Amino acid sequence: MKTLSEVNMCGIVGIISKEPQELVPNIITALNNLEYRGYDSAGLSFLDTSTVKTFKCLGAPSDNLEKGEIYAKTAITNKKITTAIGHTRWATHGKPSIKNAHPHLDCTGRIAIVHNGTILNFEELKSSLQKIGHTFKSDTDSEVIAHSIEEALKHEKKFEDAFLHAIKMLEGSFGIVAIDKKNPGTLYVAKNGSPINIGITDTMFIVASSVNVLLHYTKHYIPLSDKECAILSTNKGILHQEILQFKDKIQPTSKQPKLIKGASVEDMSKEGFESFMLKEIYEQPKTVQATLLGRYNKKTGNAVLGGLTDHEKCLKQLINIITISCGTANNAGKAGKGIIENLTDINVRNEIASEFRYQKHNFKQHNSLIVVISQSGETADTIGALKVAQKERYKTFGIVNVVGSAVSTETDTGEFTRAGTEIGVASTKAFVAQLTVLYLFALKLARMRDMEKDEGKHLISTLENIPKHMQKVLILDKEIKKIAHKFKNIKNISFLGRGIHVPIADEAALKFKELTYIECGSYPLGELKHGPIAIVDKDHLSVIIMPKDDQFALSKNSIEQIRSKGGKVLIITDKSAEKDPVIQKADATIIIPTIKQNICYPLLEIIPLQLFAYHFAQQLGMNVDKPRNLAKSVTVE
Repeated sequence: MKTLSEVNMCGIVGIISKEPQELVPNIITALNNLEYRGYDSAGLSFLDTSTVKTFKCLGAPSDNLEKGEIYAKTAITNKKITTAIGHTRWATHGKPSIKNAHPHLDCTGRIAIVHNGTILNFEELKSSLQKIGHTFKSDTDSEVIAHSIEEALKHEKKFEDAFLHAIKMLEGSFGIVAIDKKNPGTLYVAKNGSPINIGITDTMFIVASSVNVLLHYTKHYIPLSDKECAILSTNKGILHQEILQFKDKIQPTSKQPKLIKGASVEDMSKEGFESFMLKEIYEQPKTVQATLLGRYNKKTGNAVLGGLTDHEKCLKQLINIITISCGTANNAGKAGKGIIENLTDINVRNEIASEFRYQKHNFKQHNSLIVVISQSGETADTIGALKVAQKERYKTFGIVNVVGSAVSTETDTGEFTRAGTEIGVASTKAFVAQLTVLYLFALKLARMRDMEKDEGKHLISTLENIPKHMQKVLILDKEIKKIAHKFKNIKNISFLGRGIHVPIADEAALKFKELTYIECGSYPLGELKHGPIAIVDKDHLSVIIMPKDDQFALSKNSIEQIRSKGGKVLIITDKSAEKDPVIQKADATIIIPTIKQNICYPLLEIIPLQLFAYHFAQQLGMNVDKPRNLAKSVTVE
């Protein structure tokens, strides 16, 4: 079945300046800032005296794009230009190679395009174009776009008409920027399912798949919606924009610029840290603080969530909540299940977004809510599942980090996580921000039911203090690095916990796999004796999450079972349990602060687990910011 769900994750940029200037360094900087979206290959094209010049490289742009080499290999005649495009790729169709790197050109060399997304009918289009004489040089789906425009130019006088004719033939998702050597000083842009943002200054337009790039120039931007294109041009020093819809028919539309919120240029800098991931781990206290800010009333013991103001009736009659998400966001959803079910009588079910789309749903629409969780708001499978939920007339609530993203605009309501830009591919601060929103959401639901005001105030007090407790956990960084070194020869590892700690074990295992490339498992601690204990031996490490809560005593039995099989044990527990005799038998312990409410421990215990995975990967020599085979979000189904 053809859907809009098959989206790849690449970074695209286009710049048009009303005065000629040296734009190649600008494109390089933009691609470096988009590198988290893909780093298998990169490239750029620009117009030099009405000739399309193209440079491509294998690997990350930060390692392989240098303006001197680009100028030399493209034999540029004038470094001051008005029009340029660039791309950093995460391979889906066709392996990483120079021929598959973007930009892609047509047969004549007149047209260059960059593309983010997946063209579902590319094989059909490619076959028909080849039959009429077009020669393809890559294995990608994207190249059909350039050739489709070339073919349309045989019947259309204006390039923009050929561009629109070609994109209307495409099935799937795309963010496209094209240049034409016969129309210097013009960018042709189209969006359907993949993000495209147009930054506006007095001297240039900057088009990018992420607002992060725009922040170096402006905070004023226009996000294109699905089935919209833009013709951006400069003529005699005057910038001009034309935005068109291409749904049923092509017609002009008007859009007012917006202000970029929740992101800053500082987010794009490591600010003295050795990696973006380490910086983002250290940013988690302020992430929680920012996400909580203005969202609770301590006097009433209640959450104040603006997105829910007009949905009180729906919330009061809720019996079922279904979370749909992928990866780290799904682990947040699983933790949310424990939080909501602990505080209310609502049943919560967690669904992987890619599975939700193809299942039968037996929940009643009038008393059920779909909670959609995504860091980027553009996760393909999550958007696909959201469309299914909408088609089946469920109410939808989004928890998302990016303003203007698909999830934020297409859900009925929701809350932003305020995590700021997250560059490290392996998510950290976005996860704790999602958890924080889920705590507030659960508090809101509980206070609408039978939670007393004092109980609500008690939960708020605990959440208020989480950032300072997180700071205390971060002080353990050097100690955790030593623990990672201690276990450097471990061949197998499992992450275990009970109750609310199981989703944190799942997230810890995911981080460890993403960063170290070592396969590991995560299990409820009670399941140990039902199978997983078979892999426990002297080369196996069990990482057990067990602060001193109502299941602490039960968890101690599992430690004895692991030790009896010769396995090694690393325990995450709190200060009140550190002198327990069984805890002291562990091969290593990480002691986090004791807090008032056990249900809030996940916000603290995830940090040492992130740091453990980080330092383990570092000693293996892995690139922690850019793990192999992964992009920041959105994978092909």
